[in-house]
Amino acid sequence: MNAELVPALDATPMPGPPWLFHVLLVFTFVLHVLFMNLTLGGTILAALSQIFSGGKAGDYRTVLASRLMGLNVYAISLTITSGVAPLLFIQLLFGQYFYTATILLSWIWAAFLVLLVMGYYATYVYKFRGVPARGSGGTLWLCFSAVMFLLIAMVHVAVSLVHAQPGKWAALAENPWGILGDPTYVVRLLHFVLAAIAMSALVIVYWAVRRAKAGEDVELNTQIASYAWKWALLTTALQIADGFALLMLLPRDVLLGLMRGGAATMVPLTLAILFGIGLLMLLSRVQDPVASPKLVHGSLWTLLLVVALMAITRHQVRILYLEPVTSNFTLESAPQWGNFLFFAVLLVAGLWTVFYMVQQVLRNPATGDEAA
Repeated sequence: MNAELVPALDATPMPGPPWLFHVLLVFTFVLHVLFMNLTLGGTILAALSQIFSGGKAGDYRTVLASRLMGLNVYAISLTITSGVAPLLFIQLLFGQYFYTATILLSWIWAAFLVLLVMGYYATYVYKFRGVPARGSGGTLWLCFSAVMFLLIAMVHVAVSLVHAQPGKWAALAENPWGILGDPTYVVRLLHFVLAAIAMSALVIVYWAVRRAKAGEDVELNTQIASYAWKWALLTTALQIADGFALLMLLPRDVLLGLMRGGAATMVPLTLAILFGIGLLMLLSRVQDPVASPKLVHGSLWTLLLVVALMAITRHQVRILYLEPVTSNFTLESAPQWGNFLFFAVLLVAGLWTVFYMVQQVLRNPATGDEAA
């Protein structure tokens, strides 16, 4: 296990009980991954839709791309800001492993900042030089942005795998690219990408159905809803297959740890599988999303529930990966409840602010030059 390569535990006591930070890590990661799904999946789906439409003005797929990227102007910035909290909790709980992984993959890890800037910039170039401002065009910039965000996902999956496997650090110090050969790397990446596309597709379906029911561009919104619904169905089916493949490719001791963990591990995993299959059944039942708004809402909420459950299982898998090493350390704590209360108040206020902003965007969407 190369335990001697693991840095010493920080002597500073944790400002609260470890279980609290595990809960906060999962909770804030779920918030982060919701915006991340829109950024990654939305940009990929927008790029594919615009490619298929040829960037033609008025084509429903071109309009879909424009709407998704309109959402992403907000989603990208919220992805970045919402990622701060889970990163801080990772530092508290897994700092020895996470920062060692970023050092081992230093050039790759540093590159993600460059990729982020370029992807964000390309999004705005598309916004002002493409469909949102001119009615057509911008396909190249849209594809470039999608590639940048996909590369960022690849970097994060690599760091996630490295920090959870100290036994591979010695080999990775010689060849950091060797992590791409991990049996779970590709399926982990696909699991994130497929989930991101599915969620983005369902969000755009919800938006289109909402507008169609309000009598706005009914034919156009019906076409957009039907098209995005097919993407949601396809990616959900693929993700379920990929999820089972990922489960089977986990190291034997990790898989056995999940199976033997009792209700704590098996309940979230089992519920995620059941709700995932249920989501697929819901999606397969609908032919016309506009005619089935309740099923659209139910599908979106089911997907959000599956994301939350899988975040719990993902965290438990990380703990099982690291258990042979973490069992050698004891996390000391010196609770600072005043600071925690201050953090909780700010967190609630921040979430309310984001909710209010989203409501305003949905109720009063910009038009004309302001939309661009």
